Amino acid sequence: MPAKNRKGNELSTEERIKDAALKLFSKKGFYQTSTTEIAREAGVGKGSLYWHWQSKEDLAFSLVSDMLELFVGILKDFAEKNQPMLQILEELARSLGDLYEREKEHCRLLWKFRADRHYIFTSEYKNKVARYYEEIRNAITRMIMNAIEKGEILAVDPDYAALFILGTTEGIELEWLENEESFPIKRALEDAYKIILKGLRNDECERSEDQ
Repeated sequence: MPAKNRKGNELSTEERIKDAALKLFSKKGFYQTSTTEIAREAGVGKGSLYWHWQSKEDLAFSLVSDMLELFVGILKDFAEKNQPMLQILEELARSLGDLYEREKEHCRLLWKFRADRHYIFTSEYKNKVARYYEEIRNAITRMIMNAIEKGEILAVDPDYAALFILGTTEGIELEWLENEESFPIKRALEDAYKIILKGLRNDECERSEDQ
């Protein structure tokens, strides 16, 4: 029976190659996986692989960019929300938790590639990855700045606070990948964001709300 995507449609040649590459890169590593093996696993000719990607590096980067595009998209959407910071972070925790659970193998591969990116990717690709993370930090920074402007949190350095939130999020993601069964990621993200927000919260705003 032909493999199908989440929408129930038969996988395209591009999707089959990506699935095969994800499986083999995760199992064997980047350097130990050949394009011939990927094509064979996908059930396509080797020429089909090079029709879509110029190189194995190009294919690997497409897997990384797929995950980062989704992550950036979620954060940009939340950066535009005009809601209390607590509500934004609660919803963000659920959305990111859903993404991580849905794309667990992409998460694993992204961490492997991040550790070895200086060996796997050329400067061109490393710069592209860096731009994704710049977009991620900028989106979180906008959330922080909006909350500061509304008086919900203290007037902290928004760039520094964004790095703190991103670092906490990535630390939780990594811990979840190591201890998936005993570490529910949505709950962990929700609890972590509440702790962060409690430290950032503007006491004057809290007192005015209680009156």
